[in-house]
Amino acid sequence: MAPSHVLKCCQKVFSWIPVVFIALVVGWSYYAYVVELCIFTIRNTGEKVVYLVIFHLSFIMFVWSYWKTIFSKPANPSKEFCLPKADKEQYEREERPEAQQEILKRVAQNLPLYTRTGTGGELPARL
Repeated sequence: MAPSHVLKCCQKVFSWIPVVFIALVVGWSYYAYVVELCIFTIRNTGEKVVYLVIFHLSFIMFVWSYWKTIFSKPANPSKEFCLPKADKEQYEREERPEAQQEILKRVAQNLPLYTRTGTGGELPARL
């Protein structure tokens, strides 16, 4: 077994630790809310039903969005959003943050970005 294979295996195992931790926290919170609060603590049946329906609607939306987040493949930006080689080299050589910012602003002028206001109006393309 090559060391790189072992490292990839370890990385794969360790990358699931936060997912498992969040799943355990969600499971515990589900138990605490549904079983301990709604079933054992609340006496009024109508109140239980309202609490459980609202909770389960929220819970289903959360679990669905979390599932989509975990199992969606990461996307890469298209090539037009990458710095051209000459600009990238110039950016890396530049030490002053102001000059780096100017390089990025100059490159961003030609990107197909459209910003809208809260009312739907288009903002000027200048940065």
